[in-house]
Amino acid sequence: MSTPVERIERLRQKFVEVQVDALIVTQDVSRYYLSGFYALDHGLDIAGQLLVGRDQVLLATDGRYTEQAAREVPGIPLVIREAKFAPILAETIRQQGWRTVGFQADWVSVALYQELLDESRGDFELKALQGVVEPLREFKDEVELEKIKRAQQITDETFTHLSGWLRPGLTEREVAWEIQRFMVAQGAETTSFPSIVASGPNAALPHAVPTDRRLEEGEPITIDMGTRYQGYCSDMTRTFCLGQPDARLREIYDVVLRAQLACEEGLRAGITGRAADALARQTIEQAGYGEYYVHGTGHGIGLEVHEAPRLSRFNAEAPLGVGAVVTIEPGIYIPGWGGVRIEDMGVITAHGVEILTRSPKDLMLGA
Repeated sequence: MSTPVERIERLRQKFVEVQVDALIVTQDVSRYYLSGFYALDHGLDIAGQLLVGRDQVLLATDGRYTEQAAREVPGIPLVIREAKFAPILAETIRQQGWRTVGFQADWVSVALYQELLDESRGDFELKALQGVVEPLREFKDEVELEKIKRAQQITDETFTHLSGWLRPGLTEREVAWEIQRFMVAQGAETTSFPSIVASGPNAALPHAVPTDRRLEEGEPITIDMGTRYQGYCSDMTRTFCLGQPDARLREIYDVVLRAQLACEEGLRAGITGRAADALARQTIEQAGYGEYYVHGTGHGIGLEVHEAPRLSRFNAEAPLGVGAVVTIEPGIYIPGWGGVRIEDMGVITAHGVEILTRSPKDLMLGA
């Protein structure tokens, strides 16, 4: 188990490489990872800014969160803002004597950057950084894994519930609401992303939004869902049909399942994300459906539902490491007809992958 103190020390070790005296951590889940302060942001309504220096850590927040912060991070001094963040951040940076301060370029708005630049008055330099905190989160410790496993367990329990509840005539939207209701009833904070429920031709959309279309017998129905449990996410997809599938659906489903199993059998520490993607992609291409496989084979998952590493043809040359949690989710999507995606979640080990997903992968629901 790694503590926030240990995580901050690992972050500080990067300061020499990126040439900064301190880092402003704006992203909510990275802020939580490094401090234990658990407050998710809502758009531009930011709950806090964590300032990590070589010797000091401070949390800038406002009156809505002072009691929560005192409970969750009693060892971190608070800096309370009354108006915008920029003035109090600039004043704190001057007081600490930091000359070069990094910030998370992916998570700071242009407006906040300009305000902080104006407030700096030349007393310190701002440096845009990417990929400084996120790599620290890639490999999960035992406490993190237990939370992810519980999130997936709730997801599996939800699929078991759906298997006895679903029937023709329900709308996609009704199914999505039932997923959220059941997950929360089982102890989830909420869903880890808006559930995808896509039936018939809608299943050709990898990121379909649930509609008022009603489920019908014999058609592909794709449900992609996940839970957030104590900050950590799960992600699972199953495609199935109510009633008897036709020959085309059976064929495409078999291709996707074989692709997924081939990838799961070949995953291990040391393989690159690109090579992992190829394990699934070659099966689909050899079956003649390569043009209908339009996304990567998987992604990392943890405090975010999409994080490093990636299993993809693009920008995925880094080797997978022990402790990374990834999805394995090949799919085939045919416009006007529908689609099939099957997704599991697993932990990379030295010799393979431990699959955390327990839900069955039968084409006929409840078979």
